[in-house]
Amino acid sequence: MKCIVCVKQVPDTSGVVAVKEDGTMDRAAMATITNHDDLAAVEAALRIKDATGCKVVVVSMGPPPAEGMLRELLAMGCDEAVLVSAREFGGSDTYATSQILAAAIKKVGVDEDDIVFCGR
Repeated sequence: MKCIVCVKQVPDTSGVVAVKEDGTMDRAAMATITNHDDLAAVEAALRIKDATGCKVVVVSMGPPPAEGMLRELLAMGCDEAVLVSAREFGGSDTYATSQILAAAIKKVGVDEDDIVFCGR
């Protein structure tokens, strides 16, 4: 059995928020954190791992620096991490992102007793 968890990095808005001249958030100038809802999903998967011995796999789509987030999740106890990163995926909307993550999850391999977690 596997617990597969979709995770993403988001801007850390707990401090100063960088804003571009056009009024949009300057993501490149801000630190990032793991989405809180995704962290809750990881914690739920790790509790299942503790109870059953299952494998926990985290899957993310993002730029290469997202590897740092995935390393942190491996340190928390996740067994495997997959980062889907390609320049052409930049700016993908939610539908495209869901299709890309679904393909990555299929590549990881999903059996009928596996669980896929997604935050918001």
